[in-house]
Amino acid sequence: MAEQPAPPTQLTAAVTVHATVAHLHLSGELDLDTVPDLEAAVRTAFLGRPRIMIIEASDLSFCDCAGLGALLRARRRITDAGGTFHLEKPSPRLVRLAALTGTAAVLGLVAPVARPRPEPQPEPQIDTPAISAGH
Repeated sequence: MAEQPAPPTQLTAAVTVHATVAHLHLSGELDLDTVPDLEAAVRTAFLGRPRIMIIEASDLSFCDCAGLGALLRARRRITDAGGTFHLEKPSPRLVRLAALTGTAAVLGLVAPVARPRPEPQPEPQIDTPAISAGH
């Protein structure tokens, strides 16, 4: 019996433009295979000549470095045009990827705060009475 290939990863990019604000709502996986879908959505958004681009990533289940690069290019495109870029509600995974790659500040994200590791505690010492021999 032949194995079925895995279904292709999918990205849904819903685009709405109202006045000078473009809103892209991403859901699914943003990776090397789906970057062209994001780029097409950004091109569609630019048809409305937005001054503000908001990309909502709360439903983004996965993002690799190719996807992160596409988000950075979208940001550069709107800022080069004199506009403003906002990445809203990024998933914790996306925030972590941006922090690891040093791009969190560029995307306007707050890097996750590392939880302090507990200090190793010395073993408690038990006082045992000394036993002396003979005296």
